[in-house]
Amino acid sequence: MLKQIKTPSVIRNKQGNLVITFSLINPTSIDLYWTEEANAYTENKTLIGKNVQSPVIFDDPLQAKKRIYFILQINGKPPLLFGERTLPITGLNNFRDFGGYIGKNGKRIKWGLFYRSNHLHGLKPDAQAYIQALGIRTIIDYRSENEIKNSPNTNVGEKQTFHLNASAQTAELAAQFAADPSDEDRALVESVLRDIPKDLVNGEGEQVLEQYRNFVVSDKSKDSYSKMLKAMLDSNNNPSIQHCRGGKDRTGYGVLLIQLMLGVSEDDIIYDYMLTHDNRLERNKIKMAAYRKITDNENVLGYLLSLIDTRESFVKEILNTMKKVAGTPTNYIKQELGFTDQDFQTMQDLYLED
Repeated sequence: MLKQIKTPSVIRNKQGNLVITFSLINPTSIDLYWTEEANAYTENKTLIGKNVQSPVIFDDPLQAKKRIYFILQINGKPPLLFGERTLPITGLNNFRDFGGYIGKNGKRIKWGLFYRSNHLHGLKPDAQAYIQALGIRTIIDYRSENEIKNSPNTNVGEKQTFHLNASAQTAELAAQFAADPSDEDRALVESVLRDIPKDLVNGEGEQVLEQYRNFVVSDKSKDSYSKMLKAMLDSNNNPSIQHCRGGKDRTGYGVLLIQLMLGVSEDDIIYDYMLTHDNRLERNKIKMAAYRKITDNENVLGYLLSLIDTRESFVKEILNTMKKVAGTPTNYIKQELGFTDQDFQTMQDLYLED
């Protein structure tokens, strides 16, 4: 069945070309198209090649100024739409679409509706134009009032923003946003040395794990994420962008909840979460180099890395905590967040492909 094929991959190489890879269980004839529409059945598509073989290297006809999608047509089967997951937006290292994953009954999440990102502060005009062309209706902003005050979002044409302060980041946000932006790194290091218990100052990430457990159990978090899911149950609120500061922790949890309601497997949820690791590698190297100029204390440096790192153990802590609380993640969403079987069905009817 076509819908059981793993989502094809689209990666933009250093030369700016799109490298498209795909695999099929049985060799067959494949035609490849590109389009500006998130619609596998669109007539507005351009042929890239007939009888193509993986990989296909393709020059972006829109030169990363606007989003494009791809369509695989395989021997008369239903066409398969896919696209880049991390989008090439200037100044944003973690802006991506979490469509395409296989959900309930083998149906895929629709592309072009659910985006996740790091914060949208100080966007350059080309980045602003790129996002505006996505037709964003709603922004879900998980940051605190202090974060928003220091780094307000650039307008990207959204109709509304939900400010849902789910949970304060441990030391990173508390210290950095109490300081002038030019002195964030030093303020954070000083805060770790002054405020964090010494037995937690290491690279094991226990405070991050505790934060992830709090996403599941704290009343503040439950309230914020319940409001987010209720907003997503209204199709008029999409396309949407969910974001916090780095698009990792608070955003990662919100995305996970949507994916669970759509029936995405735990393996794919973990995979999607870990894409943040790849997207932030260079950024994290720069941050750690800056921290090393301030301190040579390896325990402090390990602690700081744990705050900005993306680890499987973090997202697994969420799933495991849900299971401890309610037996399964699905039961957790129903029991603790107040959603029904009908809500799950509505979410799936709205956002999974036919």
